[in-house]
Amino acid sequence: MKSRNFQVSWLDAGHCFDLNLRTWKIADLDSIRESCGLGVVFYKQCSSHMHKLQMHFLTVASQKNISIRLISLRESFRAVDNTTGSIILESGVLLPRVSYIGRLCIHAKGWELTEGGVMDLVQYSSQCSELGFFWCFLPKCLPISRSQDPLISGKLTVKWFPDGPDGQCYALDPASGRWVNTSSKMGVTDGEHEEMFTQFRRKYKK
Repeated sequence: MKSRNFQVSWLDAGHCFDLNLRTWKIADLDSIRESCGLGVVFYKQCSSHMHKLQMHFLTVASQKNISIRLISLRESFRAVDNTTGSIILESGVLLPRVSYIGRLCIHAKGWELTEGGVMDLVQYSSQCSELGFFWCFLPKCLPISRSQDPLISGKLTVKWFPDGPDGQCYALDPASGRWVNTSSKMGVTDGEHEEMFTQFRRKYKK
């Protein structure tokens, strides 16, 4: 541990331990690129200190124009702060918009998201290529307007996995604001959505 060449890396947070300063600091750019290539996961059970370290890492990556393949919020999403445009994590840490994100995944097991809540996340994800919702229930129709240019132009795809990544996938049709079954290519009817809601309530609201 006394060797100056010794380094402790914390890849998930993109940090290494400085023995002289006795603190964690951002790793070199190659390590940052490697971490961004794997993706960054915010877990609910992690402390606010850990989330702040990850946020600092994402800020540096954004400043260096390094693409982030994935940001996954594992039960750590609380809401979107409409004042700042940031996501509020369960730890209370704010996750501002970060450039060069590939996918943003919202894992919210058992949640019933409102129309406004979903649209806030769509707005937040304007610079992403894909926004995914997992293990939650979404409204049958969303108010898509011309202001949602990434959706209209196809730069942003919104997908919904009510039963998780191994279950059926539904994609948001920006023309109608309704969900389309990606397997059958058919739109979800009001009756189908109501039946999905009944099954969801039966599973999570016991």
